[in-house]
Amino acid sequence: MSENEIDWPVYLREFHTAAPGSTEALLSRAVAGDHTPYRWLVRAVSGEARRVLDLACGNGPVARELYGRWVVGVDNNPAQLAGAPGPKVQADAVHLPFANEVFDVVTCSMGLMVLQPLPAVLAEAARVLRRGGVLAAIVPAVRPLRRGDIRTLSGLTTRLRSTPQFPAGGEITELKDQLHHAGFDVMESQRERYVYTIYTREDAQRLVNALYLPGTPDVRRDTAAGWLADRAESKDGLEVAIPIRRVTAMRTKLALTGS
Repeated sequence: MSENEIDWPVYLREFHTAAPGSTEALLSRAVAGDHTPYRWLVRAVSGEARRVLDLACGNGPVARELYGRWVVGVDNNPAQLAGAPGPKVQADAVHLPFANEVFDVVTCSMGLMVLQPLPAVLAEAARVLRRGGVLAAIVPAVRPLRRGDIRTLSGLTTRLRSTPQFPAGGEITELKDQLHHAGFDVMESQRERYVYTIYTREDAQRLVNALYLPGTPDVRRDTAAGWLADRAESKDGLEVAIPIRRVTAMRTKLALTGS
């Protein structure tokens, strides 16, 4: 199934309603040094930031990392939102129910690649941020990878007969330009290699279950999970690389032609 044939709103609603929290279940166990992707994201949040909006918050991993801060979570899926802590609002990212310039920071963990249309989402984030406020986001990346990572990921793709897909693509190659047009100055774009280690079939299933694979039948997912589990058993653990990109941008105006 090509990306143009996918009804993304329907697919994403059904995916997250059936398996709420699947992304956090995976990424909370992925590490690079002493941190997970969520911890890396919140390190971009200034200690002086008092009002944080967590966009496409899911079940609230960012709010848990920012414990003690005032964090409002927004998501359009009630099944996901039910697991989020603290204040939370069910809403669409292109129609946020907040006044202008009320937040110091907007965070978004693994959401920008699925929120559509992305230019409108970024414009709305700029609207609710104060001037000088910061957008901090993590999205999937295609690097960095090691030679062994490529062998494992290629074998996984072969058994799934697909790669993970997103409405905006994985790397969101035009993200910097889209941020600029929405009124942001990009301050940072970095990549990090996280590792999720598989020991058991349950670990393997957790990884496969978190992947957006529209059109991929369950039998292929099960085959892929079994292959990962078998390799993990033979190696006493199998590392699967998850490259992540972190972008931080400062809101300087409401639009490219704004004041």
